[in-house]
Amino acid sequence: MWILAVLCMFLILRLSSEPAQVSKEKSGFILEKIEPIIERLEETFQINIVNKDKLHFYIRKHAHVFIYFLLSILLTLSWKAFGAKGLKPYYFTWIMATVFSIIDETYQSFIPGRSGELRDVLLDNIGINLGLLLVLLLSKNSFSHKRNGEKKY
Repeated sequence: MWILAVLCMFLILRLSSEPAQVSKEKSGFILEKIEPIIERLEETFQINIVNKDKLHFYIRKHAHVFIYFLLSILLTLSWKAFGAKGLKPYYFTWIMATVFSIIDETYQSFIPGRSGELRDVLLDNIGINLGLLLVLLLSKNSFSHKRNGEKKY
């Protein structure tokens, strides 16, 4: 599990290392795929889902939440596999992922056209906490099945 967590961290750093133009092109590629779907939904349901001018911004910011959600799951499972008990894996994960997020945002401030933003650290923390919550809920569910003598398939 640790290998996957470290690979996820390397992926984050690699993406952070890209100059602004390269990063913008990548999220633009995703935008090209999502925009027609949103347009179809808006036409079908006669609603305005999102301001098209802000869609690129939303995609970029949701990427923060998603990648740190994934990282926190991988880190928590790694700590659990390592033998951390109780709430320790959750605390360790939150501290590690948050510190990593701060380091990553600081690092980005040295990349041409990029900036390190407190807002992004906060978005990363939303992802971190959602990942922690998911692992906690799944662990509690697993624990209650074992406690009640039920077999888990």
